[in-house]
Amino acid sequence: MAAMSRGAFARAVSFARRGRAPSGRAALGAALALATWLLPVAAPGGSARAVAGAPAGSMPAESTPAGSTPAESAPAPAGKPPAGQPVRYRPIGCVRRGPMVSYKHGPRRKQVALSFDDGPFPLTPRFVRMLKANHAVATFFMIGKQVTTRYRATLHEELRDGDALGDHTYTHPDLLISGGVRSQLQRTLQAIRGLSGYTPCVFRPPYGDYDGSVVRTAASLGLATILWEVDPRDYALPGVAAIQQRVLAQVRPGSIVLSHDGGGPRGQTLAAYPGIIRALRARGYRFVTVPQLLGFHALYRRCLRECEGAAIIGRPPRGSIVEPG
Repeated sequence: MAAMSRGAFARAVSFARRGRAPSGRAALGAALALATWLLPVAAPGGSARAVAGAPAGSMPAESTPAGSTPAESAPAPAGKPPAGQPVRYRPIGCVRRGPMVSYKHGPRRKQVALSFDDGPFPLTPRFVRMLKANHAVATFFMIGKQVTTRYRATLHEELRDGDALGDHTYTHPDLLISGGVRSQLQRTLQAIRGLSGYTPCVFRPPYGDYDGSVVRTAASLGLATILWEVDPRDYALPGVAAIQQRVLAQVRPGSIVLSHDGGGPRGQTLAAYPGIIRALRARGYRFVTVPQLLGFHALYRRCLRECEGAAIIGRPPRGSIVEPG
């Protein structure tokens, strides 16, 4: 049916170029082709979504490479912004895919995902500015009870810069001892969504303690369980040089790197990362978020009038799912 519609559409274009209009069955075929090409994607739950970087009417491609860059363009959904206002898109979450397992690394491509735990914290805004100054992105795994209005602007800035937000439980308990896993994850999701409008799709268990039940509970909430492959033990305050040396010695293609922006004095970690980023970039690495590394789909909503401070100007990265405003 798609091939017939495409052929009818081509015939209609050919008629037009010769100064003639199609009639009869040719006209009907052209109309059907246009209707097919203009229909939006039907997303789960019945809402219309467009897939960035894909032809209109196509479903999200499961083969989309992880870590695609924002330079790759996406078709704009229907609708026009107010006169004189640029089109903006608001990050609203990401979609986990793949098996319900835990991840310590991604595919062995020349990419690395930096991640920071235990925020938001007083130094978090400086981490965000450091990443932006060094043209890198990261994933911030946040403790729900610390997600307060004090950090609203910081969360918006993270999203605007292309960083990802993750769930690190509400009170940072050892989930194998405390129980209440669902409540810990749900309350944090609600806190992050309420403050930023963004719903995470990744979760990191405190202390790296988890079991199959924790993974299944997280998956039921749309969360992938994320561990790490590189740990510089920056929480022990070993010094800037030690943090840098440990990260650079352990990184492999596809690594997830664990560090901390909260939970204590993190000046050493903050000072270490510009050098780490420069050294890894010199080795040919690209910096991606954890969801990008794992090939998850980012979700955006087009802003036609009112937008939160997290909105970006320009088109979302290739492979994103765009909801109409």
